[in-house]
Amino acid sequence: MKLILVEYLASLKERGELDVIVPDLLSEIGLTVLSRPSIGTKQYGVDVAAVGKDTDGTQRLFLLSIKAGDLRRSDWDSGPQALRPSLNQIIDVYIRNNVPAEYASLPVRIVICLGGDLHEDVRVDVVAFIDSNTKNRITFELWNGDRLADLLLSSVLRENALPDTWRSDFRKSVALVDEPVVSFGHFCRLLKGIAVACEPKRSARLTALRQIYLGLWTLYVWARNADNIEAAYLSSERALLIGWLLIKDYLSGKSKLAGQLRVSMERLISLHNGIADDYLNTYLHPRAHLAQGLTSSVPSHSSLDINLRLFEIVGRVGARGLWLLRAHQCLDPNERADDRKLIRAKIDRTAELLANILQNNPILCTPVKDNHAIDINIACLFLNRVGCDHIVQPWVHRIARATRFAYLTNGPYPCVFDDYHELTDHPKNDPAYRTEATAGSLLVPTLAVWSAITDDSETLGVLADFASGPYSHSTLQLWFPSSNSEEHLYANSDQHGLAFTDINIEHDPQGMLAPVKSECAASAAFESLSALKYGLWPLIILSSRHYRSPVPPHFWPFTQWALDNL
Repeated sequence: MKLILVEYLASLKERGELDVIVPDLLSEIGLTVLSRPSIGTKQYGVDVAAVGKDTDGTQRLFLLSIKAGDLRRSDWDSGPQALRPSLNQIIDVYIRNNVPAEYASLPVRIVICLGGDLHEDVRVDVVAFIDSNTKNRITFELWNGDRLADLLLSSVLRENALPDTWRSDFRKSVALVDEPVVSFGHFCRLLKGIAVACEPKRSARLTALRQIYLGLWTLYVWARNADNIEAAYLSSERALLIGWLLIKDYLSGKSKLAGQLRVSMERLISLHNGIADDYLNTYLHPRAHLAQGLTSSVPSHSSLDINLRLFEIVGRVGARGLWLLRAHQCLDPNERADDRKLIRAKIDRTAELLANILQNNPILCTPVKDNHAIDINIACLFLNRVGCDHIVQPWVHRIARATRFAYLTNGPYPCVFDDYHELTDHPKNDPAYRTEATAGSLLVPTLAVWSAITDDSETLGVLADFASGPYSHSTLQLWFPSSNSEEHLYANSDQHGLAFTDINIEHDPQGMLAPVKSECAASAAFESLSALKYGLWPLIILSSRHYRSPVPPHFWPFTQWALDNL
């Protein structure tokens, strides 16, 4: 376990990675963090400041200067990231002018914090610097990757807070990142172990959330080094959902622990979105603008494998876009103009990516599973919100015509089956099988709603004639949350929700939307979901994508909730 952590710490970048882990680690070992790394603020060499009792019981002020990886001679005395000038700034400026008055009399411990190790060629210089600057009030300490790993194992990852199988599942998840499904399975068992062992109090929930965060970071770093982040992406979705399940009932009030829970959850969300951005930038952006670019990149000649993979991708890109919209929504419109511009640029780039994927990979017009409606819906929600109905309308039109044609010709029409082996045998030339394979449909009413939203009467007509004619045996349905959805939504622990089946596809767009709008207004369970209460509405969509459950209709742009909140 320690070797895994040592290598993980050595692989972290300084900004946004190592300097995010260290403050949480200090909090977990009992120190009070006074300041964290920030961009655009003069820090005078101090990346993290904290106060608390040292191992000898002395109350001290800890000032950490953080350096990623190993410290070599080239990193010591010259260059923009050199360590010695930072240490001099701490001694000459920070300790004299920046220490809060209430801590001004405390002894100071300057900590040289390395993600890796101290190289022998610079050790003499570092020791000499420490000897010449150690005074009655100022002392030094070196924390290398080995020391940080010990602190992690003795605090955040202490064994007595975890089930016996935890270390085994964690090691297997990290070791098998090249087998994403297997790695993800072990990480899910890790998450379950953390959740089961967690006591029902805020401090325990905070520790559990930090354990999840650290475990996910470790998995991601190893996956990134192996150039295969699929397991990290899947695990990040599950980590978000289980993390929210653990803390959602402990966030009320203005206590320090409640605030720390909220901050830790936002960091976990940020980590998930960072992994998603890495996935999009590394694997999708370079190929999306090419004709059949993603289709040809799937490592299989099977049209089924390509179909399943590309609809998975569409759902992921749409979900990332919705998280970006939420981030833009949360910024104060009167402040952070640069941040708003940056997020807006990311939103536009993600919309362009999704449009390129849809336009350059025609297989995305022929879903083979009915629950591909989930991915289609998520993508359309994002595109609609950024003013791209001109992309949504023709895509929905092509899917509707292709679905109708495939069913009438007994081609690979969308079916209700999920099992891969059943999908490989689909379709069969048997009328009873055709009826069973299309017994219910989420896809057809979803396409009809989006046709109505984009005012596409032609596509509505195609779907209306199809649903009332050759497809009349299929139960068209939408899904609404129920009173027990809050309990089961984030862990998929049991069946929940209600099916709305009173659907008649109308040729008129407003006539098509009216009963759905009415049902949304009458459904009170949706607005009682905790993710909505705390402004984390993309969690509900993420849950739908991850667990393959329908997206609640309340997110459609004609509903009152969407009009008020998005």
